[in-house]
Amino acid sequence: MAESEIKRFFKKRLKIGNVVIEPPLFLAPIADISDSVFRRIVKGFGGVGAVFSEMISSDALTRGCKKTSLMLNFDSNEKPIFFQISGKNPYRMAMAARMLEDSGADAIDINFGCPSKNVTKSGGGAALLRDLKSATEVIRSVRRVLSIPLTIKIRAGWDENSLVYRKVGKIAEDEGVDAIFFHGRTRKQMYSGSVNYRWIGELKSKLTIPVIGNGDVVDRYSLAKMLETGCDGVMIARAAIKKPWVFYSLMSGKDVEVLSLLSVIEKQFKMLMDCYPENLAKHKMKLFMSWYSRSLPDGKSIRVQLSSAKTAFEVYGIFEEYRNRVNQAF
Repeated sequence: MAESEIKRFFKKRLKIGNVVIEPPLFLAPIADISDSVFRRIVKGFGGVGAVFSEMISSDALTRGCKKTSLMLNFDSNEKPIFFQISGKNPYRMAMAARMLEDSGADAIDINFGCPSKNVTKSGGGAALLRDLKSATEVIRSVRRVLSIPLTIKIRAGWDENSLVYRKVGKIAEDEGVDAIFFHGRTRKQMYSGSVNYRWIGELKSKLTIPVIGNGDVVDRYSLAKMLETGCDGVMIARAAIKKPWVFYSLMSGKDVEVLSLLSVIEKQFKMLMDCYPENLAKHKMKLFMSWYSRSLPDGKSIRVQLSSAKTAFEVYGIFEEYRNRVNQAF
């Protein structure tokens, strides 16, 4: 793909219902990662057109789970924001969708792709790809109560012997879904192997609603491969965990210097300690520091120390010690 076409993509305005996304690059819903703090960090680097919440259990939300209520927090600077829900009960899913619209969501996304056993064993996520009748009922019930755009996120099927992405795409279009986010793997693959671009291209060719490709985009080369499918936009998940500036890098061709990254990490850690109870802040700080350390020189030394940190302040102390060492080296 020519460089001029990639640059043209970055200037594209994608409409999903009445929501405009520019550029058509999306931060995926990532369990335990894509909270409000992380979304604001990603938005701060630039390059991302829209962000997703973590996947929210419709059962937990509608039953008043306190931990789930923390997932509803967002800042106006994060908009447009899509809130993703999971579950199999049409009534609960519709109730959750309406609650999220009332909370300020710009769009609602239904998860039909999560491969986690914790989700699929209760009939949600990718399990709905094995029960298209229930999937249709869920879409229909949620669509009926919303005045904002509705999207779905899918995989190709449970395994290669049960590919249903064409059927799901047709159902979604017929039921008034505004766009489909398509991770080009099966549930059985989890995150192994390579994304299947042919499946994404085929689905796009058969539908009139936008199809957003998801899977394996980490740099301009892999972005070009995804865009060759003809997809309308691109969603990124795992690459953003290691490098929350990945969207900025895709657009500018530049990386982020170590000292700049350390300043961002400091900002994120302070936000986490302000936003969450101590134990949850500690958990998230350890999680993020472990991922970020893979992009830092001598990052292994950080991961070795993190295992013994018992409080958020201890995690912050490990970070401070590392930053002082780096500052002296520079």
